[in-house]
Amino acid sequence: MTENGLNSLRNCKKCGRLFSSLDGGALCSRCNDDVDDSFTRVREYIYDNPSSSVKDVSEGTAVPTEAILKWIREGKIRLSDESSITFCERCGEPSNGNRFCNKCVHELSTGLKKGIEASSEKPKTKHIGMHIKEEKK
Repeated sequence: MTENGLNSLRNCKKCGRLFSSLDGGALCSRCNDDVDDSFTRVREYIYDNPSSSVKDVSEGTAVPTEAILKWIREGKIRLSDESSITFCERCGEPSNGNRFCNKCVHELSTGLKKGIEASSEKPKTKHIGMHIKEEKK
């Protein structure tokens, strides 16, 4: 084997098998084919069931939700307008059809409550009179 061939040997990130990666890929051909099959199943399921949630797609295709979300974020899977799969406007995580995910809703509401409490605790001072700044001549 050539020296360049030895440099291209690596272990598959999914199954651990040793394989030759000429293009720098992290998966062996067997695992790469499995990922391609999973991707095709997910894409077809979403096409046939456009209003499904990520959980529904995962259960219907036996593909982990992490993989589905990764493909959506990468733009490999395009969602229709009918899709109920949405992402949080604040952090980008799945949000179950809402503008914000549950974690961000909690953080935002906690911050808002603290802000309201802080503003109500400050004593209100009255400014008596009016001050006019005169121009210097």
